[in-house]
Amino acid sequence: MAGTVSNIGITLAIVSTYPPRRCGIATYSRDLSVALNDAAPDVRVEICALDRDGLAYPATVRTVIRQDERGDYRKAAQQVAASGVGAVVIQHEYGIFGGVDGAWITDFAAELHRLGVPYLVTLHTVLSEPSPSQAGTLYRLCRNAAAVTVFTETARRLAVGTGIAPSDRIVHVPHGAPPPGSGGDVRPEVAATLDRLAGRRLLSTFGLLSPGKGLETAIAALGRIAERHPDVTYLIAGSTHPEIARQEGEHYRDELVLAVKGARMRDRVVFLDLFLSDAEISAVLARTEIFCTPYRSREQISSGALTFAVAAGCPVVSTSYFYAEDMLAGGAGITVPPEDPDAYAEALHTLLSDPERLERAREAARTQGAGLHWTAVARRFAGIARATAARRTRPVPDAVATDAAGMARVDVPKLKPTHLNRITDSGGIVQFSDRAKPDLGSGYCVDDVSRLAIVAAGLCDVPVRELKGADPHDWLDTSLGFLEAAYDPAALGSRNMRAATGEWLDEPHRGDHVGRLLWSLGAVAAGAAVPDKYRERAAALLVQAGPGLRALTSVRSTAYALLGLVRIPEPTAESALGVARLEAAFQSAATDDWPWFEDELTYDNARLPQALLAGAERAGDAAMAGHALRALDWYLGQVGLGAGAGGEEDGPGGEAEGHLTLVGNLWRRKGAPRPAYEGDEQPIDAAAVVEACVEAWRVTGREFYADRARRAFGWFLGANRLGLPLYDASSGGGRDGLRETDANQNQGAESTLAYYQALLALRSADLV
Repeated sequence: MAGTVSNIGITLAIVSTYPPRRCGIATYSRDLSVALNDAAPDVRVEICALDRDGLAYPATVRTVIRQDERGDYRKAAQQVAASGVGAVVIQHEYGIFGGVDGAWITDFAAELHRLGVPYLVTLHTVLSEPSPSQAGTLYRLCRNAAAVTVFTETARRLAVGTGIAPSDRIVHVPHGAPPPGSGGDVRPEVAATLDRLAGRRLLSTFGLLSPGKGLETAIAALGRIAERHPDVTYLIAGSTHPEIARQEGEHYRDELVLAVKGARMRDRVVFLDLFLSDAEISAVLARTEIFCTPYRSREQISSGALTFAVAAGCPVVSTSYFYAEDMLAGGAGITVPPEDPDAYAEALHTLLSDPERLERAREAARTQGAGLHWTAVARRFAGIARATAARRTRPVPDAVATDAAGMARVDVPKLKPTHLNRITDSGGIVQFSDRAKPDLGSGYCVDDVSRLAIVAAGLCDVPVRELKGADPHDWLDTSLGFLEAAYDPAALGSRNMRAATGEWLDEPHRGDHVGRLLWSLGAVAAGAAVPDKYRERAAALLVQAGPGLRALTSVRSTAYALLGLVRIPEPTAESALGVARLEAAFQSAATDDWPWFEDELTYDNARLPQALLAGAERAGDAAMAGHALRALDWYLGQVGLGAGAGGEEDGPGGEAEGHLTLVGNLWRRKGAPRPAYEGDEQPIDAAAVVEACVEAWRVTGREFYADRARRAFGWFLGANRLGLPLYDASSGGGRDGLRETDANQNQGAESTLAYYQALLALRSADLV
């Protein structure tokens, strides 16, 4: 029957600030939820509130996100999804979320998307020229949104122009306001103020006070018309914005009071220091002759105060910000340039001195306001919410699943070395790529060519049909030729950088690249499936280059070299030196609460215990192997793979989160507080964890390490803090890192080879 509502309803979760927190978005979300309850009873609303002060919320608030705790965002998304909501609407304003430009809300959105929960975004700010960080945050937030709602057509045009979402997903839904004369209790101090102003022509502004409101412009304008309109009073109703009060106290209000005093207008400007209820706003607007919004920024794309005023039928004088231009285009008021008291005064005078024009503006406001009442807005919004809920899908499968025993398993993509083929040529492997396009200008380096040799050696036993046209023999030939040309036995060092045109860009020196060169030579020389001619070339160069380990001073460079030297059958003096050096570093630096080789965690960290374990196993030294495993276990706890995820006693790093969270490129220092964001996570670090755990699995046979190797590999497939894959299944390339809120889309040699090193390590141990 027409007019009935289906008893099959949906639950809509609104993510927003919420009363008792005082801000305009909190008020908007409360009013929207009340209006939906009245106008669309099939839409049940629950709230996910952003909190900074440990406030007590009403029962409709089912989930709370601590604004400045990044981990809360993803956990809250999981809680909201588990509650069975049909759809979610995220009220977006940069300042109400944590992270740079509110970026942490993208964690929440990404987790919703992974769990198959559709969501909407309502934009309370749309900038005409957002910064790269602001634009990036909005793009990541909106890219998977079912719809993006904005308050005006201007906001829609700006949003389309900035490319945050396809134009057909950006929808204009008005702000919403109560109808004129909405009843309710009015506090005595509000009633007393209005009684005191009886008989005066009233200008008013209400809302939270902050410098952006530009109230000094309206005050100055009032001073300019005071003699011509002696019966006019300006009421400024509202408390100071909590964030402004938190940072600056009442400095802005005090400045306004001083300005009023200096202009000798204390009897003409009245301050009401209260956060008004809807009923009190209605009472103020019912007495208002002209409403004032003298905002300073043209970028203002929404204003609940202006919406309420127009819906109440109030004529308006406003500065010309985007929202005001849209709202007043039909004649409900006059706009003037921001921060121009003379122009503002003239606009006030124009309306105050012309009763007919004032009445025309009042009638235009009433006409426009009829379409802004919450009932009409809520019905429109409910229709969008229902359509969104119909798009709910099944959760995206986890990159890492578990078997009946709780052990991790991964579904490894088929080999696709397409990108490796693309970035490898007769000169070597190109260092960098613009997405999947090789950047030939970046040239080649020993670090990457050494990694290529390791991967090529590992691919030699892979059936040709799996290689999709790639030829690891060619890669070995190219790599060995490059390394032979780079190493200088007399200098006990190697060049590293070579231009695409073939000339070397540096002189022989020592560093990590020498360690990686030795590692790759050992891997090729010991490769069971590597053709003899390449094994012999690698072994011959290793004889020349092996003594280079003696000249290495870094514990990490030593670890790289040792990983190659322990692969060859015959023990060497250099391998014994490398083991002793790593053991000495551990003994010197390790403490009960920091059992590590150095006083900081930097890059490629897991290579240190991996190399010590491999060396100790070769030497048959159980005590030394114990040190290596102690360091590895502690480090796994530091990166979210502590013993808690495997059902064993938690290690010193704490309970596992279930996925790998690497030390970022800002590093982690002993004794220093851990920041919320530690820098970009690098693929070489993930590969190091995989290979270290594989090494521990080989030495100990413990299923714990097999489980952790698989979990660590899952980082490449999306089992990470953002739920984003670092392996590009379409190209076979590896993305260059996990940034704060997204993945770097460039696919350089280091990142791509890190993926293949990790994969080949798992395959070699039959762990996938």
